[in-house]
Amino acid sequence: MKTSLWIAPLLLSLSLPASAAWTFVERSEEFERYIERDSVQRDGQWAQVWLVDDLPVPDKSGVRSMRSYTEYDCDNKNYRVLYLTAHSERMTQGAVLFSSTLESPWKPVRADTLGEMSMDMACEDDEP
Repeated sequence: MKTSLWIAPLLLSLSLPASAAWTFVERSEEFERYIERDSVQRDGQWAQVWLVDDLPVPDKSGVRSMRSYTEYDCDNKNYRVLYLTAHSERMTQGAVLFSSTLESPWKPVRADTLGEMSMDMACEDDEP
């Protein structure tokens, strides 16, 4: 996917207030996953969306939640992270401990995981 297709929504969403409408996806042993369904951008087989991983207790670095702008290849069931921030409090509140714009390599979405549930929600077809 061309870089220019995800830059505009990324920059727009960075300027939006922190009070996003998060939808609970599921809980794992490590964290709870939330998706901002209103942020889903679809372009054919591609979907981009904001996700939050909320940890029950801070990790060794003091991270309590992470917000990522994730891109999915819906047809081939792959994903990559385009932007990531780590926060000191739950649901991306508190201090920003780090942030990074990146294009991680494509990775397969593993079956029966929070990743697959998130991809399914981002890739679902809104048309009847």
